Formats: sequence, C-alpha cells, structure tokens
Amino acid sequence: MSDMTDDMTKKVFLDVCAGIEKLCADLYHHYSTIYQDIPEAASLWKKTALEEENHQKQFELALRLWDETEFDVLNDSLKQAYTIQYKLMTFMNNIKSSKPDLLTAVSKAIEMEKKLAALHVNTALKFKEASMQDMFKALSEADNGHMADLQRYQSILSLPHCEMEG
Repeated sequence: MSDMTDDMTKKVFLDVCAGIEKLCADLYHHYSTIYQDIPEAASLWKKTALEEENHQKQFELALRLWDETEFDVLNDSLKQAYTIQYKLMTFMNNIKSSKPDLLTAVSKAIEMEKKLAALHVNTALKFKEASMQDMFKALSEADNGHMADLQRYQSILSLPHCEMEG
C-alpha cells in the first residue's frame, strides 16, 4: 500500500472512530432523556454519554495532531469500524421510534461497548508521542469502566423483585 493510501486509511479510521463515539454519546443522551423518570438510570446514561463525548474529542485531537499520531491500523480495523458505525446508525433509527425496556437498553449498550472495546484493542494504536499513547490507553480503560458500570446496573435490574410483607 502506498504511503498516501496508508495515511488516508488512518485518517478515515480516526474520523470513523470519532463518529462512532458521537453516535454512542447521542444514544446515551437519548436514553438519559427517555429514562428521566428513573434517576439512577438517567444519571448513568448521562455520565456515560459525557464519557463518550470525551472519547470523540480524543479521536478528533489525534486527527488535529496528525504529525504526532504515527500508528498502525490493522487490515480489518477500518472495515470493522465501518460495520460498527453502520449497525449503530441502524440501531439509533430503530430506537427513536420505540422505547426499549430499561434492561434491554442496558444489555444492548453492554453488547455495543464490548464491540467497541474489541475494536480499540484490535487496532493497537501505537503513537510516536508518549502523551498521545497514554491518552488512548486511558480511553480504553474508560471503556472498561463504563462497561463495568453498565454491567453492575444490569445485574441490579436483573434481581428478582421482592414483595414486602407487612
């Protein structure tokens, strides 16, 4: 592959990843609105949406600091990113017309976060600049953090409801 084609692939990859993070943030903001009557759910969705917006800004920063972003994109990573982006756009269109129950929303979010984590891990961005490398390492750790938050909430939602005897 020529250097120019390789550079374009890398730039497109970062751009698609930024777009994916924006779609995730939009989804979580939507959930925080439609579940506003459940304060703990709305708060979790809002927190996660803001984290996704931060991730989007990190990818956009990597694009702006292109000279410092020497990294490799594995052959299937761009294709995988496009697939995730397409599925997310389709999913967003579906949920705009019907409100999923809260457990389904949390479960689907966890499934999506696992795919995003796999994309980030499989890409293995290696930056020339140490601070950029550290920033993307933190992004991966944050993904794991909000996935853990969602899984914890999923467990709570899955607990059987007990009737109080009185």
